[in-house]
Amino acid sequence: MKKKKTIKRFDLKTPFNPDDIKSLSEAELELLSEDIRENIIINCAKNGGHLASSLGATDLIVALHHYFDLLKDKVIFDVGHQCYAHKILSGRSLDKLRKKDGVSGYQKRAESIYDHYEAGHSSTSISAAMGMALARDLHQEDYQVIAVIGDSSLSNGVAFEALNNLGTFKHKIIVIINDNNRSIGKAVGSANNYFEKFRLSKSYLKLRSSYRKVMKKYAPTRWFYYFSSAIKNFFKRRFVRKNLFSNMGLYFISNIDGHDFHALQRAFGYAANAPTSVVIHVTTHKGKGYPYAEDDESGHWHGVDPFDIKSGKPLAKPNSNSISWSGVYADLLKEKLANDDKTVLINPATMVGSKIDDLLITYPDRVYDVGISEEHGAIFAAGLANNNVYPYYSIYSTFLQRSYDEVLHDIVRMDLPVTLLIDRVGMPEDDGETHAGIYDAAFLLSMPHIAIAMAKDQQEAHDIFKFSTTYKHPLAIRYPRGYTVKITKAKDEPITLGQWKVEQKGKDIALVSYGPVVNDLLNKYSTYTIVNAMFIRPIDEKVLKSLCTYPYIVIYDIYGTKEGFASTVLMALNELDYKGKVKIKALPNIFITHGTEQEQLSACYCTIEDLDELIRELK
Repeated sequence: MKKKKTIKRFDLKTPFNPDDIKSLSEAELELLSEDIRENIIINCAKNGGHLASSLGATDLIVALHHYFDLLKDKVIFDVGHQCYAHKILSGRSLDKLRKKDGVSGYQKRAESIYDHYEAGHSSTSISAAMGMALARDLHQEDYQVIAVIGDSSLSNGVAFEALNNLGTFKHKIIVIINDNNRSIGKAVGSANNYFEKFRLSKSYLKLRSSYRKVMKKYAPTRWFYYFSSAIKNFFKRRFVRKNLFSNMGLYFISNIDGHDFHALQRAFGYAANAPTSVVIHVTTHKGKGYPYAEDDESGHWHGVDPFDIKSGKPLAKPNSNSISWSGVYADLLKEKLANDDKTVLINPATMVGSKIDDLLITYPDRVYDVGISEEHGAIFAAGLANNNVYPYYSIYSTFLQRSYDEVLHDIVRMDLPVTLLIDRVGMPEDDGETHAGIYDAAFLLSMPHIAIAMAKDQQEAHDIFKFSTTYKHPLAIRYPRGYTVKITKAKDEPITLGQWKVEQKGKDIALVSYGPVVNDLLNKYSTYTIVNAMFIRPIDEKVLKSLCTYPYIVIYDIYGTKEGFASTVLMALNELDYKGKVKIKALPNIFITHGTEQEQLSACYCTIEDLDELIRELK
């Protein structure tokens, strides 16, 4: 009697050996995927993370590791937040996911030799793959370069620019579109799948090459080659619908089930044998393996804080006395949209994070989610403002970097009344260096005339937002992640452009800062003058001039690099011929790795304790 083969299972609490996947059957691959998804759910529930996208991509990643040699072949995950299964299969643990001394939530070259590239912003994978493929061929090396990109990321202009070049690019890459049924529609008809797969099979490629070579060699057979090609193309045009990729001259394998290992392996085989670049369209179910994430249509399970697996509820208990900064501005926008039918809100795919997704339903004609299209969003706002419609552009600080030219060239240069609502200012926390919100102040200050403000509490947020409703020039309102004290009803306290507030008067030392940390300074120091620089630009020269009588001025900024607000104030003091001593405690111009806000501030020597030590040295 033939002995039944034992099904191999793995204990993922210990590091996985990448070599073990090669000998697994399809049944074993399916069990491995199930175990990986369970591991991802457990660790995201404990640490937070990008849950739904990682669950949906697990089968695809398992198939990639099984078919390709990912030490030699180079895979690039667009954005990278869906690569948790890749981390597990390359021997890493998610136990301290996105925590200090734990693995990053994205690909990280310094973390593993299996991570050949890294990114945290979308739509870069195809361009990077093309560069790596050219380098491969220049070095006369032999390996595959694979870009895995989501359907939403494909909508960004950077990806389309790459595809435009890929059509005539002579250095082969494989592009895998991970379509979770959000943006790209299903391919049309079984004929399309049949022709594309047949056209890319190894035997067909060899036969076609030999046929072309022989038939075009001799005049008597050349006419038959052209005639047969015409017949083939007629049937192809008749039964196979053209698509973007085939129009670009790319091999296109469509509608592969991203949870079917047999179909994935066949598609990878076709792609590996193709002589030129190939696009594989794979359909997956985002959130697969966790019902709450599977059923999520709005995106709430895309990125999560720690949660209870059974109930799906966050572990952090809501505090009725606090409100998130995103919630503060969402409420202000809600009121503005309700009272002014000429107000338009634009956001590039972060509606849920900025808590404005409900506005998209309430005001579908005036609230626009433009997808991962930050540059388009900025110019869209400029076009509205140029025609007497007042736009708010809500965007994370880290993604505003992608709109630098459009903000400078289209909004600021034409002095258009666009208000930028810049969310997630400050430390990147768990997301790490690709998502820091600390660079926008410095680069906005490099632009002429744009006003920049940041509130210390909900009342000031109300005042600044109220100011924005009548301000007819470019304005940036910054606010951090996290919470502030909730007030029942804000008072109407009009403010003026560039206004600073002397919150507290003292002797010898004047502390100049802005944002919520001003509250911490007021709680910490009772004998120093504390100035709330509500406007980062323009600065309040009257208040600044009044500080010139102090022997010491300390500038404290935990929301931007020292090249931003701190340098601006320092230059202004120099122009005022200030004779005292200036000390700066601001963030260094570096990339900050993942951790808690306190850990990151400590690494930058910018905690309140670090400030306290600097002040003691002055005495």
